[in-house]
Amino acid sequence: MRAAVLRTVGLAIAGFVVLFGLLLLVRPLIFSLAPPRDDSVYVVATVGDLTGGPVERPILLNAPHGLLGEQTSGGHAEITVLVSRTVTGSYAVVNAWSPTHDCALTVGTDRVTDCRGSDWTLAGDPFAVADPPLQRFPVRVENGALVVDFTHPVDSGS
Repeated sequence: MRAAVLRTVGLAIAGFVVLFGLLLLVRPLIFSLAPPRDDSVYVVATVGDLTGGPVERPILLNAPHGLLGEQTSGGHAEITVLVSRTVTGSYAVVNAWSPTHDCALTVGTDRVTDCRGSDWTLAGDPFAVADPPLQRFPVRVENGALVVDFTHPVDSGS
């Protein structure tokens, strides 16, 4: 009886060691075969996050891209974006930095305002004809997640 218990404990320990060894071998292979996602595939929110209105999100990017208001630190960059649902039911992700006065935007209930009073819609369209639109990013919905490409801002002429 005692020999059977010792044998079972020994087999359990040996099995654990083998399983741990396989884990140490397989995990690096997974990361070497599947490269990390870059800033062209970035989840900023879920559809459920926007039920209460627009959401302001600080975003840590893998690399600087020369975006408005971008703060760089080491090899990374940080920006703040506004994620909202548009009147047509689609989603908009815009840079929360003023293109006219080089300052952060304040989010209101139906608009964003910069430090000198210029206003834009939550989708980034200016209320004043003379102001440019906010920097926009392409967004798509995948399984309820809003996925954004920060490497290619949408051209303001489109």
